[in-house]
Amino acid sequence: MAVPEFIVPPPGLIPDAPQPAEPERTVHPARPDERTDSTVRALPGRALPTFTPVPSGPPAASVAVPAALRPAPVEAQLAGVVFELVSAAGETVELAGRVIVGRNPVADVARPDARPIALVDPTRTVSKTHALVEVREGRVVITDLHSTNGVAVQAGGGELTVLDPGAPADVEPGSTLRLGDLALTLRRTTSTTV
Repeated sequence: MAVPEFIVPPPGLIPDAPQPAEPERTVHPARPDERTDSTVRALPGRALPTFTPVPSGPPAASVAVPAALRPAPVEAQLAGVVFELVSAAGETVELAGRVIVGRNPVADVARPDARPIALVDPTRTVSKTHALVEVREGRVVITDLHSTNGVAVQAGGGELTVLDPGAPADVEPGSTLRLGDLALTLRRTTSTTV
């Protein structure tokens, strides 16, 4: 990093420092006897327009369906299915619900239900709070939390796809996730607990 040749302290920080010059005043062409201030000032606030959303369809009808005919919730259909991330060193992170992964992640105010999980990073390229990994209805979704070195997904040994920060992306089992230079493989297993 280059060192600046000079540093200008804010006004008033150094007691004997010269004060900044008075803003330049200009003469208004239509009124030469009046001087105008060329300082930019904020305009008073104004109310933003509001709108009422249009319904997207007819109101939903309430129909009673017997419990025997109702489909089982997705969670019940997927009971016993577990996703996990496995590193090249064999370390395993079990995924359930929402997980924030990183070098030293902290709980996120915007995602209070996400649990932070620290990853061992010998590459030193994983950000403190790197990505959000979610299990949603039997699929895994990853979101880059604006990490320094990004998130990339390589599905089934194919091409590496770099994710846009903040944009969620589905990840298939067998894919390799790259958090910086750290590679993790997504596996789908079945739970053996009762």
